Amino acid sequence: MIRPNNKIGEIKDVLLSPDGKVNALIGGVGGFLGMGEKDVAVPFSAVQVTSKDNNKWYLVMNATKDSLKSAKGFKYDRTAMTWIPEDAPATTGQPGAPAPRPGNR
Repeated sequence: MIRPNNKIGEIKDVLLSPDGKVNALIGGVGGFLGMGEKDVAVPFSAVQVTSKDNNKWYLVMNATKDSLKSAKGFKYDRTAMTWIPEDAPATTGQPGAPAPRPGNR
């Protein structure tokens, strides 16, 4: 994700509604060399597609790094296979039970 001429984060995941429409993007913001990065959810309606230079496509939004760094953070819960608020406890599943596979929910 960028603002005109300023990179503010990197898209990590796309969140879809049950009917397959894009609801939000999960983006990593802040940090340096992978340290201290925070994942935030950005409504898809806040993002626009644009091109510049050699007709390269970019996703842009009207936000600053600081506004995204202060947004509520999310973390990926591998057991539940979903993004949850970073302050929520992760699910633990049942001891010894295999992790669910995509499509076996």
